[in-house]
Amino acid sequence: MPKGDDQNMGRALGLGFQVLAGAVLGFLVGSWVDRRFQTAPWGLISGLVVGLAAGMYQLIREGIRINKD
Repeated sequence: MPKGDDQNMGRALGLGFQVLAGAVLGFLVGSWVDRRFQTAPWGLISGLVVGLAAGMYQLIREGIRINKD
């Protein structure tokens, strides 16, 4: 297997963790907002949506960058 394939697999794995981290962070912030302001479930839902959107943005941006190379 060429060395470039290993690097791309590592980047792909990292992107998966970025999407997961965005979702988890959004969940935590949304849960905190719900507890703080008694807005359940809207803080959690909006936090998850924003976290997933940020993760997907990173995924698309990195995918475009990899395809340019």
